[in-house]
Amino acid sequence: NLNCGCPSNAVGGRSGGAILMKDPAHVAQIVECMNRSLQSLSEVQRSHEEYHRVVDVTVKHRLGVRDASTYDAKIDHAKNDVEAFQVCQNFVKTITLIGDVKKCHVHARLGLLGEFAADGDNENDDKKGKQNVRLQRRQSLWVPGQEKNSNVDGDEKRIKIDHKREQERARKRSREATMKNRSVPPLRPGVVDQLAAEFPHIEFVKNGGIQTFSDVCDIAQSVGSDCSSGGVVGSMVGRAAINHPCAFAAADKLWEEKEEGDSDGNSHRHRRPTRGEVLQDYIDYCNREEERVRTLGASQQSIKVLRSRLVAVPFHLFMGEDGNDAFQRRMRKLTTKTVSLSASSILAGSALFVPAETLNKCVDDFVPLEDIPIFDGFRRSSAMQRMIF
Repeated sequence: NLNCGCPSNAVGGRSGGAILMKDPAHVAQIVECMNRSLQSLSEVQRSHEEYHRVVDVTVKHRLGVRDASTYDAKIDHAKNDVEAFQVCQNFVKTITLIGDVKKCHVHARLGLLGEFAADGDNENDDKKGKQNVRLQRRQSLWVPGQEKNSNVDGDEKRIKIDHKREQERARKRSREATMKNRSVPPLRPGVVDQLAAEFPHIEFVKNGGIQTFSDVCDIAQSVGSDCSSGGVVGSMVGRAAINHPCAFAAADKLWEEKEEGDSDGNSHRHRRPTRGEVLQDYIDYCNREEERVRTLGASQQSIKVLRSRLVAVPFHLFMGEDGNDAFQRRMRKLTTKTVSLSASSILAGSALFVPAETLNKCVDDFVPLEDIPIFDGFRRSSAMQRMIF
C-alpha cells in the first residue's frame, strides 16, 4: 500500500505522504515500479507453491491537497462536492490507467500541507506583526567575534538561539497540524461514492468520520455479497478503534459465513473472549516478540523503543470500565519510570489494578463512547493518551 494521504510535515519533507498527490504521474510511476518488483518476486516464489501468493498494489490518498497557511475552512465548507470530485477524479484516473492500481483507500478530506496560519481575527493583525518582529529579533544568531552586548535596531540584544526549544516548538506545531488535518477540512464521503460510480472496475475503501461499528455495518451492508467487480468494498477505521477497541470487537462477524444450524434449528456462534483473556494472550505475544528481538542482537535502545510500542496497544482495552484510570496511570508510570521491566511485566503489573469483574467481562460488551466522560483540556495525537484526537 502506497501512502499518499499522510499530511505530516516530517513525511512531506522527505517527499512522502500527501505531498505526492501534487504529481499523480510520479505516483503512477512509483506504482508501476512496485508492480514490477512484485511480479519479479512472484516468479521467484513460484518454485515454492506453499509460499506463493498474489499481492496487489493499493494506494491510500485524500481528495486533494492545499497549502495550510492559505486555506480558508469557511469557504471550503460552503462549497459542494463538485470541485473535490474533479480533483480526485484526475488523480485516480492517472494512477489507475498508468500505474495499474486496483484498489484505493480514500480519506474523504483534503490534505493540508505545511503549517497553519495563526488563529485570530483582523483586529489583532498589527499586534501579531509586532510580536513576530520581536521574536525574530530575539532569535537573531550571535556571530563569533561580535560583542555580545551590541545593540540591534537600537534596543534589542542578540542572543543565541535555543535550538532544542525551537525543535520542540516545531514538533508541537507539527502535532497540532496533524490534528487539524483530521477535523478542519470538511468530510465529503459522497465523493467516494461518485468515484466508485465513475470507475466501476476499481475497488474503493471509505476512510474518515467512521466513529462506530454501526457505521461500519452500514457500509458493509451496502457492499453486498459480490464486490469483486469494484465499487465501495469496505471501510477503514483509525482513531475510533484505537480509543475504544472493544466497541469494534464484534467486527469478526462481518467475515463469518452463516453456519448450519443444529438439530434444534439454532445457529452456532463463536465464543467471544473476555478482556482478561485478550490481555493475557497479548502478554504472551509480547514475551515472544521481545525474546525474538533479543536473539537478533538488538541494542538496548531498540528494545526500549519496542517496549514503548508494545505497551501502547492495549492502553484503551478497558475504556469506560471500572479500573480503566488506574490501569492507564500504572502503565504510564511503569513505562516512564522504569528501564529494566519488559513490556509483558508492565502489562501484568498494570492488570493488578483492574477489578476481576472488568477482567471477566466479554470483550464485545462495552459502554458506548458517547456515555463515557471525555476530558480533553489538552488535545493530543500521540500514543498512551486518555483520548487520541
